[in-house]
Amino acid sequence: MMRKIYLDTNVILEHAMQRDNYLQVVEIFHLAELGVIECYTSAATFFTIAFFLRKEKNIKKIFKDYFSFIKVVATQNENLQTAIDSSFTDIEDGFQYYSAMDKCDSFVTFNKKDFVEHENKKLRCYTPSEFLKAIE
Repeated sequence: MMRKIYLDTNVILEHAMQRDNYLQVVEIFHLAELGVIECYTSAATFFTIAFFLRKEKNIKKIFKDYFSFIKVVATQNENLQTAIDSSFTDIEDGFQYYSAMDKCDSFVTFNKKDFVEHENKKLRCYTPSEFLKAIE
């Protein structure tokens, strides 16, 4: 069965900004490009990344590349309401997590500590390096 992973905003942003853990994300993206895994995120994630990359000359190419292997999950009102009713203290994290719940089996984030208490068997949380080890 192909893994369907949800990429938290910080994972894609790590790649887009070429930060310290950039290469871990490159490995995940490569697996998606090969069709080994399917990657998803929210439309809001792309809004955030567009804000950070707004001065990049090749921003449209960057997004075309991302759109070639990252799909957008549909966020329903119920997902947002569940997040609001949950114990997430960072509501944006809750929005992301519950948006992923219907489509994905793994949630990949650099901020795992904020998700661990909410994790369930249907949607496991991993850091990028943990995810890469889990699928070896």
